[in-house]
Amino acid sequence: MNSRTRKGVFCAVASALVFGITPVLASLSFDLGSNAMTLTFYRNAMAVPVLLIMLLIRKVDLWISLRDFAVLFVVSGLFSVSTTFLVYESYQYIGVGLATTLHFLYPMFTVLLGWILFHQRPDKYKIIALILATLGVVLASGSSNSFAVTGIVLALISAVTYAAYMQGIEHSAIGRMDSMKSMFYMCIVNAAVTAVVDLPGGDIIYDLSLKPMLLTFVLAIANSAFAYVLLIVGVRLIGAGDAAIFSMLEPVSGVIFGVLFLGEKLPLPKLASCILILIAVAIPIIRDRSKEKKTKAY
Repeated sequence: MNSRTRKGVFCAVASALVFGITPVLASLSFDLGSNAMTLTFYRNAMAVPVLLIMLLIRKVDLWISLRDFAVLFVVSGLFSVSTTFLVYESYQYIGVGLATTLHFLYPMFTVLLGWILFHQRPDKYKIIALILATLGVVLASGSSNSFAVTGIVLALISAVTYAAYMQGIEHSAIGRMDSMKSMFYMCIVNAAVTAVVDLPGGDIIYDLSLKPMLLTFVLAIANSAFAYVLLIVGVRLIGAGDAAIFSMLEPVSGVIFGVLFLGEKLPLPKLASCILILIAVAIPIIRDRSKEKKTKAY
């Protein structure tokens, strides 16, 4: 495995681990009076000044062409924001477990879109990894007694839109741009789009009390200033398909953080799911090392 691939794998894995703490922080903030729309808005808005300071310290040129901004607006404003809305909306029709399972089909859709749109034919190792990881997510999510076609459709569409977001990063100016810079502009777009979409309903709580606001701030920095930036780097270095597979570590980290911070139990099915996902994530690494050995042999 060369240094570029190692760096890409590290960034994708680190991104998934940071994303895994999101459900814990979201759950705690919801208990204190926040809601999904508020969290979506502040998660992006709070990250903007932090990212700006980091960019200024790094002396990154903030100029962006109108064409690149238009691409970024479509990829982020259309696919990223819509994914969040669709997932949260699906919770109202089906259980969180089933919705999570369906949403985490996005790695398969990511590979499928890459195959259809960009002729990136998946090898047998990637297919096996995707199957194992998906089975792991199903086990981690548990059973669901609720069934509603609307919720299922919404969750499935969220998987497709997130897959489009992943491919959009790889095959657009976003993938070539400084990762922190692209995230800075995407946070601005996401916050603005969320605020506009929320105007009819007015669900965003702008006067949150101190404790949920602090939790939201931590979540915003963890997600937007670190996890998403790392994800963009990972996609650029190893491609959307492999990055999506490594992103399947997110449910594993979510289970771990749930046990540590929320006192959740770890039944056998969840433990088995973690093992399956870890095996799935190991497959691309083993594949790359095998290829590297064969190359050196010649």
